[in-house]
Amino acid sequence: MADTPFPTGSICLFAAYTPDGNLPEYTRHYLRELTHNGLTTHCIFSGCQQVSPSSALFCQQHGIYPWPRANDGLDFGAWQFLLAQGVAHTAPYIVLANDSVLGPLRPLRHVLHAHTPVRYPVWGMVATRLVTPHLQSWFVGLSHTVLHTPHVQRVLALPFASMSRAEIIWHGELGLSVAIREAGFPLHAAWSDLHTPMARMCATNPMHTRWYSLAASGQVPFLKRELLRDNPFGLPGLQHWRQTIPVGSAFQPDWIADLRTEAPRPRATRPNWKGRALYALAATADRVVHGLRPVAPPAPPDD
Repeated sequence: MADTPFPTGSICLFAAYTPDGNLPEYTRHYLRELTHNGLTTHCIFSGCQQVSPSSALFCQQHGIYPWPRANDGLDFGAWQFLLAQGVAHTAPYIVLANDSVLGPLRPLRHVLHAHTPVRYPVWGMVATRLVTPHLQSWFVGLSHTVLHTPHVQRVLALPFASMSRAEIIWHGELGLSVAIREAGFPLHAAWSDLHTPMARMCATNPMHTRWYSLAASGQVPFLKRELLRDNPFGLPGLQHWRQTIPVGSAFQPDWIADLRTEAPRPRATRPNWKGRALYALAATADRVVHGLRPVAPPAPPDD
């Protein structure tokens, strides 16, 4: 804990959807990694009234603050709720995170120390030009100054509890990055296509089209739950997902094997054939190109 990438007093606001009040093992792994990297973590248990005894004990053992509440406003509603409790008033750095990803597949400290997020007022895992330049909201770090700018505060004050999922994506996830940029802060990330000519012409979601290389290389050591559970674009090659987890990783593949058998989540709209073809081509090319590169060495065990 002495050599952490965040200043003392930094916090993580973590949104987890837990209708039964229980944290699955892959989420517990993620939370352990966050706390091991010096973040005082507040975990929202969305969709339940009471935290399960095993999850309550887990939180107690790892110094995590559990907050059960209704799933009003989804992740942005959860973060809004925690901010209203005053947990971020004095925090020098605030990380917004959620359970929509699986990982980290390698020690989180590797990517954090490689990029030193606190050098930047705003930093995330993935920045993309898809729709509009933005940080994907499953991991966003903000300095105290950025969080408390009027631009960001206006977004975080939106009535998320009464908004649809689509509205939250447009006004929350996309709107947050728009507000940050309007306040004069650039978007930095572990992976970014914001300055890539190809992305200006044809942007895609890199957590789908580059899922293999990002995870296997350790550059962004996560997989999207939606990708493995729903595969909305019908990408070929997902059976190779275990190859992205290095030998010796603390992340156990068996934790997520059951996701492949779960029913897909209903979607308001489905990708058309052009979108599916584009994503399939890009994802296939990514796997082929990555396979020709030297494979990153296995992750050493975390301290």
